Amino acid sequence: MILVWLNGFIWLGKQIDPSTKYPNEVEYHYARYCAGCHGNSGEGNGRIGRFKKLDPADLTDNTLWSMHEDEQLLNSIRDGKNDMPAFHYYLSVDEQEELLEYIKKSFRP
Repeated sequence: MILVWLNGFIWLGKQIDPSTKYPNEVEYHYARYCAGCHGNSGEGNGRIGRFKKLDPADLTDNTLWSMHEDEQLLNSIRDGKNDMPAFHYYLSVDEQEELLEYIKKSFRP
């Protein structure tokens, strides 16, 4: 009986694709890799950042955008910075660039 339940859960897990919750791949990438620390609204108040007592960047702060060029921000996404992990393991160069454009479009004041 336990095996039947276990097989059912495994089957159900394979049927649910979390990426279908988002209208496009870049929004899924933001939700998966960024929102935990930077928050859904980009204000640096994500649940992982609060739990680990990190200080993620507020992506809605105009100072952040005036102090950093796109290349610097792409380097942070690719290689990480301080407590932020490197995402070149998970995202291609094109996906990193799309993610930065999405962040700029969505959160930049």
